[in-house]
Amino acid sequence: MAKAKKGLIELSDVNRELQKVVSSGEILIGSKETIKALRRKEAKIVIHASNCPEEIKKVFNDEKENGEITIYEYPANSHELGLACGKPYAIASLCITETGASEILRLLTPKVLSKGKILGINVNPYRVFGVNGAKPR
Repeated sequence: MAKAKKGLIELSDVNRELQKVVSSGEILIGSKETIKALRRKEAKIVIHASNCPEEIKKVFNDEKENGEITIYEYPANSHELGLACGKPYAIASLCITETGASEILRLLTPKVLSKGKILGINVNPYRVFGVNGAKPR
């Protein structure tokens, strides 16, 4: 596997955190269970395989519009997602209701803008006004 660039999520990190969730948290496996949990507002994260059917992905995105939910497309097929969860069968989608000892919520949620950055523009007061507030020459 090629090493991901800085700022991108590596598949090995996701797999490690998925295994932690399976052992110490609570997940619901399967598209029907995931959709039910989304409608009950119990799901924190939805993970679906890259070969998950489009109509199911559409339902996930529709439910995402109704609430704050993170949807992550696992970059491999459903068999690989099943193996990552330690299951001997394919998993098209799953949802995490309780993260347990895992940091998967932090790993998969969209990055919040860091302090001093507004839409990719560096807002450094020393750069604008120079040192000690003096205007640069």
